[in-house]
Amino acid sequence: MDVFVARQAILDVKQEVYGYELLYRSSEQNCYSAVDGDEASLAVIRNVLLVIGSETISAGRKTFINFTKNLLLRGVASLLPKKTGVVEILEDVEPTPELIKALEKLRSQGYALALDDFIFQGNENNPFLELADIIKVDFLRTGREERKEIARKFSRKGTVKLLAEKVETREDFIQAIEMGYSLFQGYFFCKPVIIARRDVPGYKINYLRILKELSVESLDFKSLEAIISHDPALTLKLLKYINSSYFGTKQKITSIKRALEFLGENEIKKWASIAVVMEFGRDQPFELLRLSLLRARLSETLADILGFSEKSSSFFLMGLLSYMDVLLGRPMKEVLEEIPIGAAPKAALLGKPNQYKEVLDLVVSYKRANWTSMPQLTSRLGIDQNEVSQLYLNALGWVDRAFM
Repeated sequence: MDVFVARQAILDVKQEVYGYELLYRSSEQNCYSAVDGDEASLAVIRNVLLVIGSETISAGRKTFINFTKNLLLRGVASLLPKKTGVVEILEDVEPTPELIKALEKLRSQGYALALDDFIFQGNENNPFLELADIIKVDFLRTGREERKEIARKFSRKGTVKLLAEKVETREDFIQAIEMGYSLFQGYFFCKPVIIARRDVPGYKINYLRILKELSVESLDFKSLEAIISHDPALTLKLLKYINSSYFGTKQKITSIKRALEFLGENEIKKWASIAVVMEFGRDQPFELLRLSLLRARLSETLADILGFSEKSSSFFLMGLLSYMDVLLGRPMKEVLEEIPIGAAPKAALLGKPNQYKEVLDLVVSYKRANWTSMPQLTSRLGIDQNEVSQLYLNALGWVDRAFM
C-alpha cells in the first residue's frame, strides 16, 4: 500500500518545535475505514519510521502518530522509539478494560499518550484522562468557554500538557496561552501580521541589496563579495557552510572570494538566497524558516521532473520567498516591489495562474495534508502522487541535513 505522509509542527509557548504530528493517508483510502486506518498506520511505521528513520522525519523531536483501537490492542505502538514516540488515541476509540490495560503497559514502557480531539461535555469521567500525558483540544470545534473549562480542569495538573490544535490566528494563540495551554498546532505562525506600512529595518536593507545582485543574469562576483564582506553574520554563515561536511573540502576555505569561486554561480544564488531569508527571519519562529526551505526544495525538485530543469533555480526562489510577507510583516505585493524576481514566479506569488502557481499550489496542498485536492493538482501537472510523496520526504531530509 502506498501512503502519503506529511508532517505538521507542534510548537511550545516560545514558538519552538516540540514535535511533529505525522499526517498520512493511503492511496486506496477513499474514506477512513477501520481497516484503511490500520493499514495506513502500519505503512507509515514500516516505510517511514523504520526504513527512513524517525530522526529524519521528525528531526529528533517528538513524533505524534494516530493509532486505531486494533493497532493499540496488537501492541504495534511499541515499534515507536520510546524517547520520541507519542501515541495518539483517536477521539472515536471507546475505552474498554482490554484497551486500558494495553495503554497502561505502553505508559509503563515509557511512551507518552495523547488524547486527540478532546471534548469536555460527556467525557468528564473518561478513563483515558487518567492515562493521558497530553490532551489535544480542537480550537475550530470548541467554543471559548469550553476551552476555558478544559484548561481550568487540567492545566493545574502538572503531569498533563494541554495542546491547542488547529490554531489558525495569532489571537487564538495568545488566548490559548492565557488559558494555560502549553503546546500549539496550526498555521497561526505562517500568516503575516500587517501593521500599517512597516519600513524594512536598516539591518535588512543590505539583504535586499544581495537579492538584487542575485537577480541579474550573470553574477558580479566582486560586487557580491563586497556586500557580504560588510556583514559579519553572512561572512560567518558562508565560511561555515563551505567548510561543512556537506561539501567535504580537503582544505579549509577562509576567504569570501575563494568560497564564492568554489561554489559557482548556481550554488551561490541558492546559498545566498537561503542566508538572506534566514536573516530576514531572525525574529520569527525557526519552523517558519524550515517551511520556507522545504517549499523551495520541493518546488525545485518538482521543476526538475516536470521538465523545467533550466528554470529550477527560479522555482527554488519562488518557494523560498513565499513566506516573505510573513517575515517582513508587509503585503506580498509590496515585498515583491523591492525584490527583483522573474515575471512568472512573481505572478505566482501574487496568486495569478501559471505553471509556477500550479507547482506552488501542489507544494502547499501536500504540506498541509490536503489530500482531497492532490489528485486534481497532480493530474494537471502530469505527475504521480506517490512520486510527490517521495520528493517531499527527500526534501525534509535535505532541509535538516544541509542547512539546519
